[in-house]
Amino acid sequence: MTTRPSPRRFWTAAAAVGAATAALLAQPGAASADAAGAAAAAGLPPAVAATVTVAPYPAGVALTPDGARAYVTSQGSGTVTVLSTATGTVAGTFTAGTGSYAAAVAPDGLHAYLTHHLDGTVSVVDTATGTVAATVPVGAGAFGVAVAPDGAHAYVTNAEAGTVSVLDTATATVTATVPVGAEPHGVAVAPDGASVYVAASGDQRVDVIDTATAAVGASIPVGHGVFGLALAPDGSRLWTANGGDSTVSVLDTAHRTVTATVQVGTNPYAVAAAPDGRSVYASNYADNTLTAIDAASGTVTGTLQVGASPFGLAITPDSRRGYLADFDGSAVSVLDFPPPAPVVTGVSPASGPQAGGTAVIVTGTDLAGATAVSFGGHNAASFSCTATSCTATAPASPVAGTVDVRVTTPGGTSAVVPADRFGYVAPTADAAVALTASPVSGLLGGRVDYTLTVTAHGPDPVTAVTVTSALPSGMIATSSDCTVASGRLTCAIAGPLAVGASVTRHFTVQVGLLDLGRTFAVTTARTAGTPADPVPGNDSAGRTCKVALLQITCS
Repeated sequence: MTTRPSPRRFWTAAAAVGAATAALLAQPGAASADAAGAAAAAGLPPAVAATVTVAPYPAGVALTPDGARAYVTSQGSGTVTVLSTATGTVAGTFTAGTGSYAAAVAPDGLHAYLTHHLDGTVSVVDTATGTVAATVPVGAGAFGVAVAPDGAHAYVTNAEAGTVSVLDTATATVTATVPVGAEPHGVAVAPDGASVYVAASGDQRVDVIDTATAAVGASIPVGHGVFGLALAPDGSRLWTANGGDSTVSVLDTAHRTVTATVQVGTNPYAVAAAPDGRSVYASNYADNTLTAIDAASGTVTGTLQVGASPFGLAITPDSRRGYLADFDGSAVSVLDFPPPAPVVTGVSPASGPQAGGTAVIVTGTDLAGATAVSFGGHNAASFSCTATSCTATAPASPVAGTVDVRVTTPGGTSAVVPADRFGYVAPTADAAVALTASPVSGLLGGRVDYTLTVTAHGPDPVTAVTVTSALPSGMIATSSDCTVASGRLTCAIAGPLAVGASVTRHFTVQVGLLDLGRTFAVTTARTAGTPADPVPGNDSAGRTCKVALLQITCS
């Protein structure tokens, strides 16, 4: 073993050992113009929020399922550093073996598993007490470790032996040893536990172990010097860190083929997938950078300068924070990942009155923590949001028409999409007009008393309405609450008149001796008003009266 440990210790092919040290000490390279442009288009890479000193040569980092603690291995010593993620400080240390590369925590969080490449062992750590509960002999050059989703087995790659040890976690014993390709390092278990993926560095391939048979069922050629592995949360894709050619391969796990190759920084030895499935990060050991990759498109979205010789990266379950081992910096970089921008996928109901007040449910993704919900640039008076929906009260709009509903969070403001449309409907009010006629007969004449009624039928209140009537020629009309001029009666009614409410106006037409035998009609109609009346069929009403000797009748 050299005085300076290195993840390339087990390599026997491709680059010469003498050149390896020089490569690992290379100065950081500048990000390409293409990468910078992609980063600007897709958003900023994570930022280094803090740096925590740990034991020398940290390599592996594993988080408890709740994200509360991080276990950091030390290749240079037997010290394991425990970080509190809440405080970003060292919560404790303990000793396990003579140094280790990888760490994995069981799904129930009760045990952690640490590999010791010099001892060919695995330490089983009781996480409650921070003590080693068992030491299990595995194979020569024990390197990578992964625990099955059901917690029943742990899988350990033995780089010098060319095998994978299957560890029964209940008994802390090896129940099977599976021959794989040369120099196996990284290992990952499918979400359904049916397959185990092994990075066979010496053979430039990924071997797929069928857990039912404990045998290799397929081998997939990948990049040179494949080292670390990361599975998409749904298991559909596998990402490989190809340290020898500075690339990341993307594998379709269903078809077991390479679908893309992504150029990253120099000597990526580790790769990590964010739990939300959106991003993948390659730790570029030789140029001290972290490359961010959009998982959906396979394009580089940003490059971050980090500590010396970045290696293992663990990301919290909410995908918002990461812990990166700086191998030559004896430190862990605490990374803050920018939250994703919210996306609106639906608005219900899709319309409401221009006056506002509609309770609207906005559906989408990454809506939690919203600081504003806007309707065409006007903020909702009140709103509350979860990750997938917001309930907001639509504000009033100065104009009718369709607007975009957008949600703003610390991750940005949702983009304008067809699904976010909300229509403001101009107010309308049905003002129904009714007219009654009450004849009063007399010996020498008489009169007809009319009552005009306007009723608001909605959907909005009546703001104002004007009703007019053409009076019978030659007859005298009077009114206490309407205007009579030039043979016309005008009744102006000022609102608002609430939906369901009515208002009445009155006028009288005098009947004289000269009107005997006369039949006359009075029709009254809505001639103006606000808002618009959607039901013109009830905007007018009329009554016809007949004058006979000593009697007036109306219908």
